[in-house]
Amino acid sequence: MTDKPALEASTPNYAEIYDQVIAENAGYNDAHGSPGYHACLRYAERLRGLGGRSLDVGCGAGYVVALLRMPAFGFESYGVDVSATGVERARKLVSPDCVMTMQPGAIPHSDSKFSLVTCFDVLEHLDETDILDLREEMYRVLAPGGLLFCSASLRPSGSKDHNGENLHRTVRVAQWWANAFEPDEYLVRRATQEVLFWWTKPATLQGTC
Repeated sequence: MTDKPALEASTPNYAEIYDQVIAENAGYNDAHGSPGYHACLRYAERLRGLGGRSLDVGCGAGYVVALLRMPAFGFESYGVDVSATGVERARKLVSPDCVMTMQPGAIPHSDSKFSLVTCFDVLEHLDETDILDLREEMYRVLAPGGLLFCSASLRPSGSKDHNGENLHRTVRVAQWWANAFEPDEYLVRRATQEVLFWWTKPATLQGTC
């Protein structure tokens, strides 16, 4: 006998959860309600000058993707999300060819493609093992010398999903996130009860063909 079927049955259907959340929650459909939009504006000087391609993981309705495409940032920006509803709205906001639907833990882009990878207000919505899987995928698509910029809430959500579970599935202290991602720098914003962290992927010692 095995417990595997029971474990699979308990796996959250993130696409189903966030199709409903994005469709019904006005805060997910307003740039002013987007933590990532505000984070990019607040730390704009860290992002300007990177250039190249950017990827927003868990892009929702696409506000970060749209912002980073503006001349002030100058990225060739892309987005991915598990929610088909979010992807549909993001494509209307930006461009159909720069936003893609992803499967949990599998970013549909090639290795070392992006000079900037962002992930805002997403990680705490995942189970712990899924956070670690997504971490490895973000590391994979980030180019050597590129920057990973993430945020995670440190508190439970005020909302529950349609299964009655808190939308913030993994609530941990800031040090837990620091241990999990080993960032170059992290800080806690008490006003929003979130941790933000930055990690630069080491440049390769030798050039690639």
